Amino acid sequence: MKIESTLSSIAKDVFAATNAMDAKRIFIDYVSNSRIKESDKAKMLTEVSKMSSLLQLHRYTANALLKYEGLGL
Repeated sequence: MKIESTLSSIAKDVFAATNAMDAKRIFIDYVSNSRIKESDKAKMLTEVSKMSSLLQLHRYTANALLKYEGLGL
């Protein structure tokens, strides 16, 4: 059984969403109910709540994976 991070799970669903509202709802629902550190969770929810386009949400999700999953350089 492979353990998957919260952000990896979010990314698959956010990228599959067909509009910004669905993507935002998916991201907010996952993060709100996750065990992510409270300070990181608050920052993510604040940033995502400001976004209005699907491209912004895709970009933020990808960048969050890089930052919080240790995938960055």
